Amino acid sequence: MIPQGRRTMTEDDIATASGLPVYTWRRRHGADFRARVPVLNPGERLRLYDAAQATAYVKGAPIPPRPAKDAVHPDDLLSDKEAASVLGIDATTVRAYAATGYLPAGTERHGRTWWVRRSLDARRDSADQRHHNPGRQPGVLRDRGQRHRHDPRVTEAAALLLLGQVTTAEIAERYQVGQRTAQRLLAASRTCPEG
Repeated sequence: MIPQGRRTMTEDDIATASGLPVYTWRRRHGADFRARVPVLNPGERLRLYDAAQATAYVKGAPIPPRPAKDAVHPDDLLSDKEAASVLGIDATTVRAYAATGYLPAGTERHGRTWWVRRSLDARRDSADQRHHNPGRQPGVLRDRGQRHRHDPRVTEAAALLLLGQVTTAEIAERYQVGQRTAQRLLAASRTCPEG
């Protein structure tokens, strides 16, 4: 989460501010930095840091204390995982909803998409509750059974069988089909009630 009104930086941003390539910065300063400056979003792959604290570290100034525990604000920016927990769905569904327009497209920051808490709360509380209707559940069969189409060629092939022995090649030539289709028609004509 990026708290409302808070500037954030990634380790790439901090390395750039230090004038070093990110891999060099991580090797030289990464461990010390992480020990002194707390991450804003623990457990996330993309680590975000408070910009004021990170800038103070880069300048060699005393690191200011982190603001008190941030209260939930409607303008907070949430990641896809955090948005998913607000809506009670999966993170991939959040991204799909944003792509189809069911959710706002989100805001791009640090190479990621973030959603404003206000819009997620509005979607959660709206009358259109798509995210509460998961559709057909896995393992549940459809309401209607499989439709069986009758192929008139099967009936004709059954009539030909009554007249005498018919080969697959004759069926293939008669109906202008391949060998496999001719075999299927011939097998079906043997079990046909008309034959």
